[in-house]
Amino acid sequence: MNDDAELLERIRNGAPDDFAEVVRRHQSRVFAILHRYERDAHKVEDLAPETFVKAWRALEQYDDRAPFEHWLSRIAVRVALDHLRREKKWRNEIGLPELGEDALDWLRSDDEKSELDGRAAAEILDLALRDLSPADRVVITMQEIEGRSVKEICAATGASGVAVRVRALRARAKLKRALEKLVKL
Repeated sequence: MNDDAELLERIRNGAPDDFAEVVRRHQSRVFAILHRYERDAHKVEDLAPETFVKAWRALEQYDDRAPFEHWLSRIAVRVALDHLRREKKWRNEIGLPELGEDALDWLRSDDEKSELDGRAAAEILDLALRDLSPADRVVITMQEIEGRSVKEICAATGASGVAVRVRALRARAKLKRALEKLVKL
C-alpha cells in the first residue's frame, strides 16, 4: 500500500472523489477493528462510516510519518471507544437468566474433562468484560484476544507504554474478579 501517500496527496490537492478508493482499500480492516469491540453487525455498519468521516475531516492532520493504515486504525479504535462509552451509559445489562441455564454449567462442573462450548465461552467472556471500563476492555482485548504488543497498543490508543502495562494488569485483575463473581452465581 505504498501508493496510499500518492492517493492522499491527490485528495488533498482537490480530488475528494478519490476518498472512495481510501474507503475501498481500508474498509475490511476498519470493519475488523470495530467488530472486536462491538459484536452487533448493524452497529458496526454504522460505526464504519463514522470512522471514515472522522478520517476525512482530519485528513489534513495526517503527516505521513506513520503508515496511513495505522493512523486510520487509531481513529477506528477511538470511534469504538466512544461508542462503548455511549453504550455503557444507557445499555441494559444482560442477566444470567437470559443467557440460559446451561451457560455457566461448565464453570460449576466437577468433571475436569468437560469441554467448554465456544459460544458459551464467548457469552461468559462478554458478560465479564462488561464489568470493565471501555478503556480496560480495549487494552485487554487488544493484548489478550488480538495478541498485540504493548507498542502496537500504544500506537493505536495513544497511551504510553507504562499506562498500557498498568491498565492491562488492572484489567486482568478486574476481569478475574468478574469471572469469579459469575462462578458464585
